[in-house]
Amino acid sequence: MGWGGVAGPDPPSGTGRTGTGTLVIVADRQRISSGSPFEPTIGFSRAVRVGDRVVVSGTGPVFPDGSCPADVALQARRCFAIIEAALVEAGATRQDVVRTRMLVLDPADGEAVGAVHGEIFGEIRPAATMVAVAALLDPRWKVEIEAEAVVAPRLTLALVVDVGDDAVEPFDAYERRVLPLLARHGGRLDRRLRTADGRTEIHLLSFAGRAGYDAYLADPDRTAAGRLLDGLDVRHRLLEVIDI
Repeated sequence: MGWGGVAGPDPPSGTGRTGTGTLVIVADRQRISSGSPFEPTIGFSRAVRVGDRVVVSGTGPVFPDGSCPADVALQARRCFAIIEAALVEAGATRQDVVRTRMLVLDPADGEAVGAVHGEIFGEIRPAATMVAVAALLDPRWKVEIEAEAVVAPRLTLALVVDVGDDAVEPFDAYERRVLPLLARHGGRLDRRLRTADGRTEIHLLSFAGRAGYDAYLADPDRTAAGRLLDGLDVRHRLLEVIDI
């Protein structure tokens, strides 16, 4: 029998049937580990991605050597650094975060933790909750933070650049100037390829959305960097591409 009791091929991997014959599709689950020794014993992941949703577990302010700073603001920064690393590994960015939850021991620390949150998410503005709790798992911890993200489809562009002999070094300098601007506007360089003769480069760029790309194009710092290429033999084509 086929799907839902209709004659035909069996369902592909990742699908199943309920007792009523309704087709159920289960999205792939991606587990992200931070290397914590407690992950296998307790049975949890630092983060889990299912479809376009990424959920990051409650995260404590621990460094790789096991140390924990005493200052609550430094603890908050460490929590967010671990969270962001997990998001990146799951294919998300901080711009994709839609909710954060902050657990603090002392309500008086709420202002310091909130200030760090504002530095990181001031322009993103996710839904956020801060709660004072009686205790956290490690007595050194003053804050624990978790996050959720929804990964929006990204705008992907292929930039094909033909570089003359006189423009190879200036173009490298130009790239070093503009790459940090991508992150400023929610973009990133996903891949950079160069032909064997060094004359042609292909860059795969992606942005969280077209608005970010438009903001990148209008950035005066990008315009200033472009002057490094004035009068040089640099020809380029920009193509919007999609996965197939």
